[in-house]
Amino acid sequence: MAVWTPFIGGSATVSSPITDQERTMNWFREMSSSPGATSPNSLLPTPGVEAFSTVVAVGGRANFSCVVGGVERNFTVYGSSLNEVDSMGVSTLRGSLAVNANPATICTNGDGGDQLFVTSGGKGYCYELSTNILTEISGLVADQGGMLYGYFVAFNREDSQIRISDLFDGQTWDPTQFAGRTIGADPWQAMLVTPYGQIFLPGSKTGEVWYNAGAFPFPFAPDPSGLFEEGSAATFSIQQAGKSVVWLATNGEGGYKVVRATGYTPDRISTHAVEFAIAGYTRIDDAIGQAYTDQGHSFYLLTFPTANVTWCFDFTTNEWHERGTWIAERSSYQYWRPVFHSFAFGMHLMADRQSGVLYRMANDLPRDVEGRVIRRLRRSPAVVNQHLRVFIGKVEILAEAGVGTITGQGSVPQFMLRQSNDGGRTWGSERTAQIGRIGQFFVRAIWWNLSMSRAKVLEVTATDPVPWRITAAYLFARGSREAA
Repeated sequence: MAVWTPFIGGSATVSSPITDQERTMNWFREMSSSPGATSPNSLLPTPGVEAFSTVVAVGGRANFSCVVGGVERNFTVYGSSLNEVDSMGVSTLRGSLAVNANPATICTNGDGGDQLFVTSGGKGYCYELSTNILTEISGLVADQGGMLYGYFVAFNREDSQIRISDLFDGQTWDPTQFAGRTIGADPWQAMLVTPYGQIFLPGSKTGEVWYNAGAFPFPFAPDPSGLFEEGSAATFSIQQAGKSVVWLATNGEGGYKVVRATGYTPDRISTHAVEFAIAGYTRIDDAIGQAYTDQGHSFYLLTFPTANVTWCFDFTTNEWHERGTWIAERSSYQYWRPVFHSFAFGMHLMADRQSGVLYRMANDLPRDVEGRVIRRLRRSPAVVNQHLRVFIGKVEILAEAGVGTITGQGSVPQFMLRQSNDGGRTWGSERTAQIGRIGQFFVRAIWWNLSMSRAKVLEVTATDPVPWRITAAYLFARGSREAA
């Protein structure tokens, strides 16, 4: 029996199954910081959700929290409604908005202005936090919004322009206070205002960064050092993730990749496996990016609604995994439905893109939206030895045992394992192994006599609502004497 180190990892399915066919769904890898740890790596379960608030409208489009005047508040956009949700989950309708297929955006000018700026359906709105009055801004076309140095900034993708409000006054927008792209020929496709006093403006092939130059009458100008050679392939993929700006990029040479810019230089963080998958999607310009940090991990979620896929990048391990809502009645995954994130009242809140529910997200919650089971999957790399036949006598998954539920599903938690003898092209039937009732801490998940293959791939799944944690996998294998 030997520790099978490659079993724990991320998604890495590339174009050829004989190269790599690994897949990790609804698990992520965590590296141990102690040299005395049982294993240097573990697979931890991605978070579940439970309903926190419900609104009448359907279809989450934005989720935003802020502290203004010492008061914490959280706002959501579902369909055409702007709602405020308090710390008890009570939702109050605050106004109606134009709506289209795009997400909405919300930002604030803080204590100086006591306002929100909301973009939705190509229009801009100002919300007075002191009076709870929402007003459409006449003549303003806006796809995305932000705030910098007390000015609200509105981006209009159609004419590739940014406009600014008066200082700390989202009700007033001088029509002469705008700027368009002059450095590059390709039009801007997206905008993100960072916490570091920058406006990121990727175009269709290149991009640039603007800053407060103190100019008059328009204070912002392009930073001469802020030009970069990556454009945006999806307007709403751009997101602040920790200290980085991340987006789905393309450039004049074609192709798609995910990049992050720490400073002014975008660096590729997508892998060949991720890029191979994206290249096969029928539509990628509707991708939505979100980010959150929890328990030492910073994540960037990239959801493709049309392709029905959610990818997730973990900045702590620099590794990708997948997330998905398991639709049992169709026996298939769809993109992870909690899409839009905010952190408010000490909780991670997620707006469901397909319902009117605002969910609380936490690692100790064992269910997905609508109380659905979370189906977790890890597909291993192939077990190979110079293309000789390898007989696998035993496989053991070292997981935290004895954490079952008292009754119902999960009272006898089990793993399901299936195997492929042709590198992941076709699969055999599932075999189960129990992992112990509650309190049975020493039950071992073992499968015997897994037969012989030149490229055996193992796939382990779990659906019970328990806190699954896989610490290691052990493999007993012997090679044949067949000549190479």
